Amino acid sequence: MSSVPTIPGQQVPQPHAQALREQVRVLLGRDSERFPGAQPISFARNHLSELQRSEYFMCEKTDGIRCLLFLSYIDTPEGFQEIQYLIDRKNNYYPVPKGLHFPYHQHQKDDDKFSFGTLLDGELVNDHVPGQPKPRLMFYVFDCLAVDNINMMQRTLDKRLGYMDMHLFGPYNNYLKTHASAQAAEPFRVKRKQMHSSYHISDMFRNILSSLPHGNDGLVFTCKNTPYQPGTDPHILKWKPPHENTIDFKLRLGEFPMFDPEDGEDGSIPDYDAMPDRFQLLVLHNSNQYQPFQHDLHVEEIEWEVLKGLGQPLDGRIIECYRDEQGRWRYKQDDDGTPRFRDDKKDANHVSTVNSVLESIEDPVTEQDLIATENKIRDAVKVMREREAEIQQRKVREMEHRDDMEREGKKRKLSE
Repeated sequence: MSSVPTIPGQQVPQPHAQALREQVRVLLGRDSERFPGAQPISFARNHLSELQRSEYFMCEKTDGIRCLLFLSYIDTPEGFQEIQYLIDRKNNYYPVPKGLHFPYHQHQKDDDKFSFGTLLDGELVNDHVPGQPKPRLMFYVFDCLAVDNINMMQRTLDKRLGYMDMHLFGPYNNYLKTHASAQAAEPFRVKRKQMHSSYHISDMFRNILSSLPHGNDGLVFTCKNTPYQPGTDPHILKWKPPHENTIDFKLRLGEFPMFDPEDGEDGSIPDYDAMPDRFQLLVLHNSNQYQPFQHDLHVEEIEWEVLKGLGQPLDGRIIECYRDEQGRWRYKQDDDGTPRFRDDKKDANHVSTVNSVLESIEDPVTEQDLIATENKIRDAVKVMREREAEIQQRKVREMEHRDDMEREGKKRKLSE
């Protein structure tokens, strides 16, 4: 369990935000200005077989705020200056406070040259470092959509990550090593999330998850050989342990009891200090159309006191919920006991996502199920890699043969 950080900076107002969305749309060659981030699907039992049909990369699922990091620039009287924006899932833009610098890979020693036209996919999270009183704000990058004005979306995941490492993180990490004060000046540290082979499941559970400096609520498996797909991507699989399977609902408060305040006026008024008669959970069906979930949110009296104590609006907010052992739906709590409101999201989960999560709850794939399939995944991946190597060798031989034929043709022409 961990507290979700707040995105630093003030939201960019219109029409500047619209101009930035247009920049991103053009950069990615898209027809739409909607949020371009890919969304995973819930891991189901049939995906155990999917991991044996295609090679997947695996990483831990960080419990933070999903954002895109857009590296851009502004034109000032002093010349072009680099600026970065965090983009939340509502497609809002937040300028990053000064301090980040991403050197341009062709001029790494020139601090006036910087990377722009770069769009990174990642998670903003609080890292708790032993010996430090305050958590360290981090941005963990797990994918990229563009680097230095080159659209990477049609490339496979391994190619996207390899290009990003060489042209962005290599220069960035070298810069931090040679500039001692650079890290202290950063509003947050940007770090490449570590990827693992999909069959290193035992090591993930045994060694990696337990040593993380931040909250974690599962694993993410991403297909190695598919392009980046905005919106729901069936090749990104989100696995959560049964107790972490959650749904984001829209909360609607019911009717409050009435009472007479005895203030000399006629009639009763709602008692907003008392609990409402229900806490209704709503599910998104069609565009902006919500329908009630089959269960209400279960709220204890002590939890209602917590909700009231927030002093914040409750009705209409997106709230993350889980099903407890008694089958009741409860809100997920942050470290301080307050509910996990998903204010970073525009809408609650769509009914298709809700049904997928419910399926995972009813027929969960457990940690033991994943570990039990580990050897089969390893054997299947070995065969896939051997087949891929054979295809590459065949291509090389064909290319060499074609070159030989061209050289022979040139020789014949010269001899004639």
